[in-house]
This record gives sequence, C-alpha cells and structure tokens, in this order.
Amino acid sequence: MTALAKSELQYAGEYLLEECKIVSTSGKMYNISDLIEEINIHENIFSAQVTGNIIISDTTNIIMNTPIIGEERLLLKLMTPQEKPTQDTIIDFTNNPLMIYKINRQQGLGETSNLYSLQFGSIEGFRNQTSRVTQSYKGQTSDIVEKILRDELYLRSKKRFFKESTSNLAKVVFPNVRPFKCINHLTNISNSASKNASPSYMFYETTKGFHLRTFDGLCDDDIVMTFRENVAARLTPQGTNDVLATLETLVNYEVIPNKDTINNLTNGMLSSKLITHDVYNKKLHTYKYNYLENFDKDIHPDNGESKPIISTAIDPETRKTLSEHEDTKLYVSSTASGYSFSEGSNYPYQSDNLDQTLQRRVGRRNQFGGGIVMNIEIHGQTMIKVGDKIRVEIGATSTLSDAEIDDNLTGNYIVMKLRHIFTQSKELKHKIVMQIAKDSKAGMSYPSMGVPQEGTEIGNAETIEV
Repeated sequence: MTALAKSELQYAGEYLLEECKIVSTSGKMYNISDLIEEINIHENIFSAQVTGNIIISDTTNIIMNTPIIGEERLLLKLMTPQEKPTQDTIIDFTNNPLMIYKINRQQGLGETSNLYSLQFGSIEGFRNQTSRVTQSYKGQTSDIVEKILRDELYLRSKKRFFKESTSNLAKVVFPNVRPFKCINHLTNISNSASKNASPSYMFYETTKGFHLRTFDGLCDDDIVMTFRENVAARLTPQGTNDVLATLETLVNYEVIPNKDTINNLTNGMLSSKLITHDVYNKKLHTYKYNYLENFDKDIHPDNGESKPIISTAIDPETRKTLSEHEDTKLYVSSTASGYSFSEGSNYPYQSDNLDQTLQRRVGRRNQFGGGIVMNIEIHGQTMIKVGDKIRVEIGATSTLSDAEIDDNLTGNYIVMKLRHIFTQSKELKHKIVMQIAKDSKAGMSYPSMGVPQEGTEIGNAETIEV
C-alpha cells in the first residue's frame, strides 16, 4: 500500500473516475461520466477475459440517438487517489478499450429519464469469437501461449502478459480451434519451470493484463495486503483518522460450507489412478495420486505453516487414510511415449504429458474449490486483482479456548473471484466483493488418532429372505 498517499485519500473507498467514454460505430465519442449510476467489473481466475456492466441514467436517450447497438468501444479509467499511480495500482482501459456487446436492461424512470445497463467485456473475448487457429506450433508451451495472444490473426492483444515459464517442449497442431481453447489445452499439458514442476496452470485476465500462472506460483508470491476483522479506528500523528488503516478493515465475511468428503473423493481431489496404454512400446502404466503424500511437493499460501485440510487418521475398517483409496477416481488414456513419427529424427516433445499433469492438476484445482473458501467484502482499492495473495485475520469465537484468532480461518488466501463496484449516484464509493480460497490450513494439524476400533459396533451380516 505504499503507492497510496494519506494526503490524497480522504476516506476508505474513495475513487476517481478519470475517464468514461463511448466510441460509436460512426466514430463519434460520447463522454458519459456524468450519467453513471454504477460500474461493475468482474474478474475470475478461471476466465480468460474481464467482463462487467455499466448502469447509466439518461435524459437524452443515448441508446437511440448515438445509437448504441452492441458494437461500441468503452474507454474507462478509474483509480484510488494516490501519490504515484502506476499500471499496477489503477484500472486503465483507455489504450486497450473494452467492448460494449449487449444492452442488458432499458427501464423508464419517468417521462424524461431512462435507466440503461450496458454489458461490456475485453476486446480479446470478441476476437476469440471471430477467429480460429489453424496452425502447428512447437517449443515451450508458455511461448506458444504468448504467440497466440500476440498474433495479428488471432487475439492481437497489446496488454501486459504476466508469464510463468513452462518446462515443456510441445508439438501441437490446432485445426480450426478458438484461440482461448488452444491456450486452455496448453495449460492442461504444462509444468512450471520454477515452481516444483507444478501443473496447475491457469490463463486469466485481470484489469492489469493477462496472466499465465500456476496455483503454486501464486502461493509463492508476497502478501499484497492484510485484512482484519473489527479493526479499531486509528489516528495519524496529526490527530486525523488513519484512512490507510481503515482500508485494512474486513467489512464483512461469510464462510462457504463446502467440506464434502464424498465429493472430494469422487472428483479426484484426494486420490486417483491413471492407466495409460503406450501404443509405441505396447505397455500399460499405472500412476497413483495421493493428496497427503503429495502435500509437501506443492506450494501452499501459508508456506511452511501450511497443514493438510484432512486428517491423517486411519479408518478402523479399511486401515487406510482418506487419500489412500486409489480407486476413487480413474483415468484411462493412450500415449505414444512422446515419439514423433513424422520427423526424420526424434523430437523430444511431450504429447499429452498426462502422467505429469492430469492427476496433480485436477487435485490442486479441487483443493482450492473444496478447501477453505470465504466470500469477503472490503473497502475498494484499484490495486487489488484476482490471483493476489492476501492475509485475513479472523478473531476466535469459541468459549472453550483462550486463543485470540481463529486458526482455521486466519491465514493467507488466493483471490479467486472479485467484483469491483463503483457507485456514483447516491454516494461516491468503491467496494470489492471477492471470493478467496486456500488449499491448506495454518496452525495445528487436524487430529490423527482416528475413530478407535475398540468399542465401534460393526454389526453382524444378516440376510432375510422374504
């Protein structure tokens, strides 16, 4: 938060609307800054484009007179008041405009006023729908992703690209495939070159640019900001309210109840088995994934303090831990050992690379979805984005303990989804509602003793013929 200046920021949630203009298909530009009721911007760690909507109240019937037909460009720039703005601390779509592609709602507010909701998205999302990749590539998969992103025939993006390099040499042919689908395929077969060969790649867009990152890479980043429950009011040395301290306040939070052991077993989060048929060597290979055995190979948000979100207890009947049931999720696939039959010499590419990616990637994604997940609300600031690592501190509520914080909920999280909400009509206010998640817990490990075998009633098998 060093970029924010106390002398500039008057209250938590203050923002500046620097620019908001619509460029029509006729080439005319309309400044709609004074017509805005609300702006919403959505980011999702599993989405390749930023989306949102803008609500305007208008007495000039701009929809008919411009007209707005769902093909316009939107120039938008917003920022939290700060001393030295940078690309990382503002929201700027003036050099890379958004596209208005839909009129969501048109409602009359009286004889002379109308309320409109205009849906917008990244221009790359539009280009994804108007182009198909018909080309072969070989090389590092992260480099191939960048080529598709920059190619004038496909996405033609000039935005910043945050790339976590891959270790894979790949050879792929895309026959009439959408660019985003090509990139998705490449993320599915990739391992990180620097983060313990992590296969948990995601390609997503934020207001700061495009990102090709793994969960492990995000977990290894520095904490962007800490948010605390019930932060007491603080004063500056001059005796005024400390606005920056108020920004750390956790306005509201809700824990998502998603601990579902049956579902976590079924979806491959805890264990799985992969059987591959090597058509070149005519062999079968079996690969097993075990969450507890793999835990220390992955990087977690709380780093060295991270503990598994399941216990290591042994079931008294099966004598196994939860993650030792290898038949909960089964994958079957054919492979050719990475050999190229079309070239004179063998090119050491990895065709599908499933044994190094599939099970661990599925497990990691489901661990964040089925781990500790919360919805939180904070005072708005334009530096926050999806993929950031933040720290949340929640007070303990148990009367059975003297602990001041809740060990289960307190810790570091990854921002999975967020919604910037900028209101202007009733109050000039910016807030962020976001979903955060972690695949592990801090503090003490869960008890590992398990259900005692003695005293547990197994019952007698009995068949009754009727």
